[in-house]
Amino acid sequence: MNSTTSSSPTATGFSGRSSTAKTGCLIGCHSCMVRNLTDYPAPYGYRLAFRTAFRAILSRENFKGITYLRTFSPAHFDGGGWNGGGNCMRTRPFESNEAILEGVYLDMYNAQIEEFRVAEKKGRERGLKFRVIDVTHAMLLRPDGHPSRYGHWSNATKPNDCVHWCMPGPIDTWNDFLLNMMKME
Repeated sequence: MNSTTSSSPTATGFSGRSSTAKTGCLIGCHSCMVRNLTDYPAPYGYRLAFRTAFRAILSRENFKGITYLRTFSPAHFDGGGWNGGGNCMRTRPFESNEAILEGVYLDMYNAQIEEFRVAEKKGRERGLKFRVIDVTHAMLLRPDGHPSRYGHWSNATKPNDCVHWCMPGPIDTWNDFLLNMMKME
């Protein structure tokens, strides 16, 4: 295989209830409130997912391709979370001074980048190339690109979608970034 694209799982998918197992044994969880079980923060499972993916790529002895990692894009809920009445009805992008990557999103971003850097260093020792397509900060500035209440029929009682993106929309730039990076190789 000549190339591998390792794209980020949705960071917000790791913020809900989850369990962590090691060698088949449950060692902890996130938001599960089980007595005598370690409660890990959301970035813990996210970090392990990337560590596992990068180890799998690095374990392929004959792999000579390029690994591309797209960083995650944060959600933009105002007035509550996805299941608490939150919405994302903004109609313009943020200015750079209007949005700050912080809290769990900053922790998730750092976990992802740190695991990428470890894999990149190990890969470099074998002559492998690792590239990062860092869209996190750019997408942080685009609260206007989500379907919100328009992502489903008006008579449906579903939460507003402030995680996924409208097409065409801001995420079209991801492909532009990837294509440009591939041309530079």
